Amino acid sequence: MSGIITGFQLTKRGLLVITVLFFTFFMWYFVFVPSTLQHIIGSSNGIYPIVYGFFNLIIGVSLIMGGFFIHKLNKIQIIYECSIAISITTLVLLFVSNTILELAVFFIGGVFFSIGQLASLAYFWSLTVPEERGRVAGFAGFLILPFYFMIWLEAGTLDFFGTVLLGLTFSLGMLGIGLLRPEKKALLTKKMGEKGYIPERKTVIFYAIPWVLFMLINVTFARNISLHVFNLISPSFYIILLVLQMIASGLGALGGGLIADLFGRRLSLVFGLTLYGISTALGGFVENNAAFYFIYVANGLNWGILWVLYGYVIWGDLANEESFAKSYSLGLIIFYLAMGVGDLFHFQVSQISIVVSAFMSCVLIFLSNIPLILAPELLASDFREKTKLRLYMKVIKKIRR
Repeated sequence: MSGIITGFQLTKRGLLVITVLFFTFFMWYFVFVPSTLQHIIGSSNGIYPIVYGFFNLIIGVSLIMGGFFIHKLNKIQIIYECSIAISITTLVLLFVSNTILELAVFFIGGVFFSIGQLASLAYFWSLTVPEERGRVAGFAGFLILPFYFMIWLEAGTLDFFGTVLLGLTFSLGMLGIGLLRPEKKALLTKKMGEKGYIPERKTVIFYAIPWVLFMLINVTFARNISLHVFNLISPSFYIILLVLQMIASGLGALGGGLIADLFGRRLSLVFGLTLYGISTALGGFVENNAAFYFIYVANGLNWGILWVLYGYVIWGDLANEESFAKSYSLGLIIFYLAMGVGDLFHFQVSQISIVVSAFMSCVLIFLSNIPLILAPELLASDFREKTKLRLYMKVIKKIRR
């Protein structure tokens, strides 16, 4: 292990592999998917959100199946195979002219994407221990999240051929981790990750409810508020807000992961959700530039925190050697099904007033903190106590100096 070099039990090479996987899967879904669908059917077409919604539902269904077999197979091998399959389906798009066939090929690529993403999370789980899982994911998020906006802007200027090449870059990046010679021997996870650990059903429910509520709010009421803000300001000012949001998301990922590992998962989650509730409410009730700065920076911080905690940490803490694939698939299924529902009912949701959207978002987000208060802390208590003691001793030493 090269903990002296990286600061983690995870080796430097393992950290680099995880970062590359996080980057390629994140960019493929959030940049390549919407850009390609816009070229196939047009973003102004009324059917666009419906197709996008079905695409997300297909990913969700694929994850349900993947959760039952991925833990039994070689995770790196699955990632390689899915990378090749995604690359092939992406290339095929260049040679298909029929819209229905293009969508069919695109949806098949989505199935392989979902399996590959779940395998990458399973690999992440196998390489990390609970006491550093937040910091590892947070560090990776800090490196990749701020780049999303720049790549997204560039993707908007590309034609269909350029978009396909961009998608190939991401999919081949998944395969490219072979050049880094990813480790095959996983760390032995400690305490909450031990083979015999099985979380109580109510513990899983307590942590799942806030994620469900957050995602439903994000694809309904929060979308209304975001569109409302967009219509109030100039395009140049909106770009500035998005830049600040992306920078804040990287800082949120880094800080959220650090807090989660040093002081506990619940504290980081409660802070992120509360911040989201406040910023969302302001977006519906306040209309001035100073408030918009706060809203977008706060949303960025919040997204970074929740991306780390609910993307990589919580479901790993609630898993053991037999259930980690199912646990991670649960978190992903909630995300993609919520995205699908939000797109399928896009028109109905858009009819909800801004005041109602802001009020309901604020109320539901604050209610989502209740299950977290009732839930047990997932980070081991003895580790937290040792952390507090080390911080206390550092303060004492500084005072003496």
